[in-house]
Amino acid sequence: MRDQAHEGIHLSTTEETQPIRQEMLAALMGLIDETIATHLQIQVMTEELHAHSELSRACRGVLRDLSRLGPRTVPQLARGRPVSRQNIQLLVNRLIAEDLVEHIRNPEHKRSQLVRLTSHGKVLLDEMEKRETTLLSTLNLDLSLDELQAAGSVLHRFREALEQHHIEQER
Repeated sequence: MRDQAHEGIHLSTTEETQPIRQEMLAALMGLIDETIATHLQIQVMTEELHAHSELSRACRGVLRDLSRLGPRTVPQLARGRPVSRQNIQLLVNRLIAEDLVEHIRNPEHKRSQLVRLTSHGKVLLDEMEKRETTLLSTLNLDLSLDELQAAGSVLHRFREALEQHHIEQER
């Protein structure tokens, strides 16, 4: 028999899934509350850290996505965010005007160009990440590497379960 710490949380409403126990629900709500509070604190921190930059958080996010994922179309960039394709297009247009990204030919599609970082965009992103890692390296964390990796794994699995539930509900 599995112990409670390893029981899966099922978000599906089908009959074959087990209902979430009250203790698990309370723990899940605690995780959600802490995730939101952490997200908000990260927003405050990054806004202060990048206050001198004229780039919005959304523009910085697009630069980060392009660095992490490589060249993408505007619709591909939009899929990873809770905003419209048109909103991402406006951000990309701004980043193009500032020579931080550029359009390149898309070998898989005649009309939908890829967006990629320019060398100027890469330098700016490197500077942003250096400021962030410098700040993060000064945090007084009472956590081990294993604990940090486990926390990341839990959040990843929780996000995947939410995404899967969303897909199932749309069917």
